[in-house]
Amino acid sequence: MDLLGKMSSQLRKRFAPIFLLVCAGLLPAYGYAPTLLLGVYGQQLLSGEQGGQTGIRASALMSWRVLIAENASLALYARSIGEFSPLQDGQLYDSHTLSLEALIRGEAGRFLLEAGLLGSGNGTIEGQAPYLRPDWRFGYEHSGSAASTSIAYSGYYCYQPEGVEDSLFQGLTLGLAMDPSIRIRYGLEILGGWETWIEENRNDLIGSVEISAGGLIGYFHDWWIAAQGGVRWSDQSAESNLFFAVDSGWAWSPHRQVSLELGPFAREELYLWSESSPEGYGVLSTGLDFRGDWTPNDRLYLLTELSAARRFADAPLESRWSLIARAGIEFSF
Repeated sequence: MDLLGKMSSQLRKRFAPIFLLVCAGLLPAYGYAPTLLLGVYGQQLLSGEQGGQTGIRASALMSWRVLIAENASLALYARSIGEFSPLQDGQLYDSHTLSLEALIRGEAGRFLLEAGLLGSGNGTIEGQAPYLRPDWRFGYEHSGSAASTSIAYSGYYCYQPEGVEDSLFQGLTLGLAMDPSIRIRYGLEILGGWETWIEENRNDLIGSVEISAGGLIGYFHDWWIAAQGGVRWSDQSAESNLFFAVDSGWAWSPHRQVSLELGPFAREELYLWSESSPEGYGVLSTGLDFRGDWTPNDRLYLLTELSAARRFADAPLESRWSLIARAGIEFSF
């Protein structure tokens, strides 16, 4: 995962009006009321590649979960973000997300089907080019008395009209989750997948293992941490590497009007064949995300977001840093 890709992972998108038409025909008259959130923010982006950009951001988010039977439900999530930097290039950046989830519960388990689209028409302010990425996931989870097991098939196709890096990924995930109490949970995931890069005629095999833990501390602290290790084996030897990643998060709500979130992360990539890797033998990406919000009435939210990240590489041209500071207002309907 690229450093700026990690920084903008929450911006990345799924966008297709056809899903809205499908939902309009499927949703019955009863269900949970949809959640609609509108936001306006001012932001400052600093990076080693692009310098400084002062901008305005607007976002709209909608989520809706509805029962279609006693043991089945549908969930819809949609989000659009627009960003504008009037003092720099004056370009409008955008990102969109749309996903649809169907869940069918049985006596001992449940089936899950997810489909969505991510996309950007003009590119993102962090420097990502325009793209369109449909993705899908189909899985089954079996619930036992002490643990639950799961198996899922997932994939995506990433289309970049201005680039030469279209890619197709397909993978199989095996999972194990244990919740011995409400205050602690553990997880294990094993992934095996295949990714092909269309224009480069390149094929990669990917395998990884992820161990996670999380839980509650008292009533106001929620925490989690996940450690992942794996390998990418490519038929183009310069791309073969080992990778190790750590993601963590901590949330604190000392009062129903105040919420604080903190998320450190790091990822290390070690290329297997240093003599054929022009980007350098090792790459380390690390950073920290912070969010704080306050609400007087559970409808109006004042928030602050800060993100700092640094990429270290053996090749100096591949090293870079980025900072994002954002403050704004969100209104929930």
